[in-house]
Amino acid sequence: MGSLSEVNSGSRIGTALLAAGVAIYLGALVILLVTGHTEVRFSADDAETQSIWLLGLPAVAGLALAWLIPPREPAPDPFAAIDTRIRVRQSWTLAALAVAFATGLHLAGGDNLWFLGLKAVLLLLLPVALRVVTWREWARADLSGRWVRPLPAVAAFVLITYALDPAAPDPIPDPVTIAAVFVLNAVLEEVFYRFWLQTRLESLYGRWAAILVTSVVFAAWHAAIQGGNGPVVDLAAAVAVIGVKSLFLGYLWSRHRNPWLVIAVHGFINAPLAMWVAMF
Repeated sequence: MGSLSEVNSGSRIGTALLAAGVAIYLGALVILLVTGHTEVRFSADDAETQSIWLLGLPAVAGLALAWLIPPREPAPDPFAAIDTRIRVRQSWTLAALAVAFATGLHLAGGDNLWFLGLKAVLLLLLPVALRVVTWREWARADLSGRWVRPLPAVAAFVLITYALDPAAPDPIPDPVTIAAVFVLNAVLEEVFYRFWLQTRLESLYGRWAAILVTSVVFAAWHAAIQGGNGPVVDLAAAVAVIGVKSLFLGYLWSRHRNPWLVIAVHGFINAPLAMWVAMF
């Protein structure tokens, strides 16, 4: 539990983080508008480009419905009883690892082997080895009444995303590859960024400060694999596309606390419905 001074300090830091996060998103938009890079790729595997305004529609629709349909009851803070200093240490250790991952991947030029190695070490092995987290802590979420209510938001996000990019990749990956990508990306990334990092930041600094900080560091590493226009424009594009999707994932987790739905949505982003239909 935190003292009154710790609570006030957390509130001030939360306000500062919220303002910084909003400024980063607005700055990314300004950079893309000024440089004329308003057409960006849907994903790292997609050569086609689309308007950033269209790519933001699924997240906006999902956010609106996730907000309009409240959970049956607010989710409790799983870290409320933990000493504030421990939460601060855990949160910023995880944030530092996230920044190290984005930086290391950028320096490595998005190489696949480096990507896998850095992800395994920085997003899984070190957090557990340093005893900052436990692998199953997020799985203790109470899912009672937390399946049906978020579904309209999930459906809106999935359907609009599919409408914008309905084509399956060519060639179609085999089932083993899709399963491996699902575990290494959807599962591991959601566990680290949303369930470990965001939940701790939220406990300290509030919902939207935590969502924005998490979304920015989550988007940052994508600049290394979706780029080609220089680090500034690449980072701005990653924030505008991946970061906006992350806002939806973060809010879905914060508001409805159903880890399986969040992982499923992330998995869909990586392997859209058309891929599964074409494969089977």
